[in-house]
Amino acid sequence: MTEGRPTTASLADTAGAVVLAGVALGFLKAALDIPADTALWTWYDSPGLTPALLAGGLLLQSLVLLARSLLAPGRGIGGTAGLRGARSWGAGRVLAALAFCVAFVALMGRVPFGVLVAALVFAVTVAFRGTDAPRAAVLAVLTAIGVVLVFGRLFFVPLP
Repeated sequence: MTEGRPTTASLADTAGAVVLAGVALGFLKAALDIPADTALWTWYDSPGLTPALLAGGLLLQSLVLLARSLLAPGRGIGGTAGLRGARSWGAGRVLAALAFCVAFVALMGRVPFGVLVAALVFAVTVAFRGTDAPRAAVLAVLTAIGVVLVFGRLFFVPLP
């Protein structure tokens, strides 16, 4: 064991369990929003029953994984050792990617879509690939033009 220090596996288990629990809760809520009794079906043949059972199973499994990752000896994630362990599996990069995605969604509809795509591609390219700014800007503009032309003009997908 690692004498109380978190392992890369325990940190990955914890993060994976939290993400899976969130996904399972989302699916469970959506499945439970489907009416159970209608004129067309009863509770046992409701179209929401199978997804609810699957989501419940996924939630249970993610909670078991979370408990295992937090409670097993030598696998805790607290304190400075937890921070070092989180850095070792790239938590900073994951959080940066999540921040980029949240910013993209938050700005959607407020900033023209092509500009938003270019900004996202630029930020991700500079942050994760280490590309110099002028080269990343050219790549971002070309990507944004391509996305807008292909999806908006070729496939007729209404872009925000």
